[in-house]
Amino acid sequence: MKRPTIAILFGFAATALLFPSLLNAEKPDVRGSLLTPTSLVAGSKSSLIVEMTLGTGWHVNSHIPSEKYLIPTVVTLAASAGELSPIQYPKDIEKRFSFADKPLRVYEGTVRFETSFQVPASASGEVSITGNLSYQACNDQQCFAPSKIPLAAKLTLSAGNGVH
Repeated sequence: MKRPTIAILFGFAATALLFPSLLNAEKPDVRGSLLTPTSLVAGSKSSLIVEMTLGTGWHVNSHIPSEKYLIPTVVTLAASAGELSPIQYPKDIEKRFSFADKPLRVYEGTVRFETSFQVPASASGEVSITGNLSYQACNDQQCFAPSKIPLAAKLTLSAGNGVH
């Protein structure tokens, strides 16, 4: 019984010595957050922003990728009350990569996805906004498994009419 265990341990040690980069695989540097006002007046309208920040050397495909097989960046949001407008995606950039025959439409750096939120005039208390920022992060050598960043915010509502 000890021989298979020793063989497995030897295999791991050999892999670590021959391919040290596998043990130090770089993790994608991607952050996302939902930016909202802290409070709103019932009956008002406000902008909500999902901000995505990619570290130097990282990119994600745009919302409308260059190729059908590429995974798009998608923002989904839902509100417990009120109405959200369709997400407005930022302009992508076209960039060449060593692994692609033609330029790809991507996002780099800090990008903002926007929507407007209409609060019902009859609303009171709190409204929850939830959703996900879905993407596939890549660097110049590889793409990582698709991932999601959960998004959530609670907005406190106050009575009255007005536009925010």
